[in-house]
Amino acid sequence: MRKKRMLIGIFTLVGLLLLSELFLWSSGRVGLFNTTNRIISGAPNIEVQGKRLSYQGTIFSSPSDLDEYASSDTGEALYKAKGTPPNPPWIYVKKDSNTFFRYKTPQLPWRM
Repeated sequence: MRKKRMLIGIFTLVGLLLLSELFLWSSGRVGLFNTTNRIISGAPNIEVQGKRLSYQGTIFSSPSDLDEYASSDTGEALYKAKGTPPNPPWIYVKKDSNTFFRYKTPQLPWRM
């Protein structure tokens, strides 16, 4: 009987976590899984015009392939790939000489 209660409690917590993630995703915000992944990778929290960017991973690239184009709300230099439009799909933040963190602006699911 005790194991059954524990299993029901675990499934309830997991269900609530998934429901909250779905709610955040559907409202165009950065979810808990993305935030956890960003923290584990050591990437900084980047906000542009008060909107938090969604972390998309780490890439290795030559700095000559990227152009500095703006700064975050905290003054961090932001880069975009050469030849991309003024509002680029991917935004990069320098980690070290050839490593960059990749971000994108979260979108509402029906506008993707």
